[in-house]
Amino acid sequence: MEVVSKAAVRGFVESLGTVEGRLLRLEVVVLLSAVTLAALVLYGSTRRRSSDKLLRGIMWMAYSLSYVVVSYAVGLIQDGPFRGEMFVLWAAALLLIQASAYAAPVHSRREFSQRKKLLLQHILQTALVLWLIVGATGRNASYRAAIWAFWSLNVLKTAAKIVEMIKASLPDQSVKVIAEYMDVEESIAADEEPAPDPRTMKGYKYIFDGEDTMVPVSHEGDQLARDNMMSQSAGKSVVTIDQVYRWIDGERGYSEVEKDRARDFCLAFALFKLLKRRFYGFIPAEAGSQKARDLVCIGLIYSGDTGPDAALRVVEAELDFLYDEFYTKNIVLVGARTYVCIAAAVAGLTLWTAFFGTLGPGYHRIVIGVRDLDRSVTVMIVLITAALELCQAVAGFSSNWRYVKTVYRCVRDDQPWSKRRRGHLWWKESITPPETRYWANKVGQYVLLKRFNHRPWNLMSWLTLYLVEPRRQGQKRGRRKKLPPEVRRAVLISFKTSYGYLTNGVSTMRRHGLSSKLEWACSFTKLTDQILVWHVVTTRCDWAGGRRRDNAVDVNRLIATKLSKYCAYLVAFVPEMLPDPSYTAEQIFDTAVQQTREHLDGCRTESCVLARLEEIEAKERQRGGYERAGSPTIIEKAALLGGQLREAVDDDGRRWQVLAEFWAEFILFLAPSDNVDIHAEMLGAGGEFMTQLWALLSHGGVLERPASAPSSWPPTV
Repeated sequence: MEVVSKAAVRGFVESLGTVEGRLLRLEVVVLLSAVTLAALVLYGSTRRRSSDKLLRGIMWMAYSLSYVVVSYAVGLIQDGPFRGEMFVLWAAALLLIQASAYAAPVHSRREFSQRKKLLLQHILQTALVLWLIVGATGRNASYRAAIWAFWSLNVLKTAAKIVEMIKASLPDQSVKVIAEYMDVEESIAADEEPAPDPRTMKGYKYIFDGEDTMVPVSHEGDQLARDNMMSQSAGKSVVTIDQVYRWIDGERGYSEVEKDRARDFCLAFALFKLLKRRFYGFIPAEAGSQKARDLVCIGLIYSGDTGPDAALRVVEAELDFLYDEFYTKNIVLVGARTYVCIAAAVAGLTLWTAFFGTLGPGYHRIVIGVRDLDRSVTVMIVLITAALELCQAVAGFSSNWRYVKTVYRCVRDDQPWSKRRRGHLWWKESITPPETRYWANKVGQYVLLKRFNHRPWNLMSWLTLYLVEPRRQGQKRGRRKKLPPEVRRAVLISFKTSYGYLTNGVSTMRRHGLSSKLEWACSFTKLTDQILVWHVVTTRCDWAGGRRRDNAVDVNRLIATKLSKYCAYLVAFVPEMLPDPSYTAEQIFDTAVQQTREHLDGCRTESCVLARLEEIEAKERQRGGYERAGSPTIIEKAALLGGQLREAVDDDGRRWQVLAEFWAEFILFLAPSDNVDIHAEMLGAGGEFMTQLWALLSHGGVLERPASAPSSWPPTV
């Protein structure tokens, strides 16, 4: 039996070296390559950024290996007896699918840089396939037409990628133009509208589009620079956001909901250009401006026809533009109609090839290999190619960039939407913008009292020689959870209530008369300590409360627990987004995990943890609490604070109200940051709620945290 099996294996290996074996290998490789690349193209057409590291890793590996596999397939065709037009058709189709897959989303700036190398390899493969086309044998006219169509369309897409790469390497002059214009925007707007109205954008002369017709000035800060910018911005080619709002208001036949969404989307495009300055090192001129605070607190945070979440909806659309700016920059060298016609022509040609070239009289059957397998491979690959071209054309209809360009031309030329869209968005009757799909509206969650005993194996790190970063003790990443609208609105209400004057929870303590008892827990040297202490307190209240049916209490409980777990998640996994240096935050987290293990040793249930915290609280009170000498641990501080909170606020509903208001206020205090790189990096990883708050604060002119809270609350505005 063993002799028979060895002989069978030896025979199978030897058969792979024959012509039939090589043909079978080629057919399998071509099919697998086409399916893999098609999955990448479809994944890219959804324009969703995933926070799942496993999925992102698989997609990147599949994309990188696709070049190796396609090269292997082309090598088999080049080196073997497979010079017929059918085999060259396979190579040309794979080349075209690969060019389409180049537009699949990347998830980091490092991946975006690596694609430049892969683009060079693709150019070499294009030249090699051209050599195969010239030397192909056969007289199948359908195959020949499809081969040249595939190769030519591949050249067009590759040229677009080369243009993108060249543009990405050139300095973006528009950023400097916007920065210099915003230096004088307030004085320019004051000449026209002395009293700005952020709800109608009167008095807000933010540039919507057309800045490419302006040039930076070499002199700054003087009257000549202001006059120069005024003369350039006064041109017809420059459209400002107040003009866009007036144009939308003048459009007839659309509901207020449709107009509201159009206003929000156009404002997002204008704000995207302002936010981009921070990634190029410019300090926004509107920092600390009352006009900027009014824009967010009055103009964005309101209950309009589209609901109270307009502010974050604007930010989401803005970050969608920012992601495209950093990671895709997909350029189409032809217009929408031309692109659709090309896709339809390719689809028709591939169908002709599939049904007439393969099944018609021009086809010559291969006498070796599996009978009719070559026909099946040809039909499959051309159908995949046709379907992908049509899918990409349809996906291009909902382009955010095409929509704003159409709006820009309407405003510039003073034309109604119904007339201008015929030439640019002829399929779209409504004035509403395309749906943005930037963010899955999910946040990471972490509970220290539940994960402190986690001891990671880090097998993947060992197997990859630590190319994969090992997990630290206590780091157990859970599934990202939906961020409820109540939580988003609570944070927006907190921003509006404070009018952008941030505190780290002190205002909540003062509002509820708790300053004398609990304000000590808002005065830690490191904000990471404060996050973890209040996180443990919130978790303790959550576990001790059981399940309730009071809606008001449940909403506040939901707000507090979601934000508490999210801030703890940032400490554990994204400390770069927090105010303390990331190395310091990591040390504090590691120490907190170790101390929690010592204090809660042997605890495996929530009831056991709660009982142990009661014991720790009693010991802390005997020792003098937070006023005693020495350095109590995170758990000791949290146990004491939890007891004091329960005594100061004996009503469970009011206690959750205090915690909900505290976390809504505190997360805003944590949001300002100069570390723009981490926000750019997380854009490609599915996005973070903290990035949205950071962007919102930036547009409100809040770029840094105050040194101390105002002496009176709320502050006078």
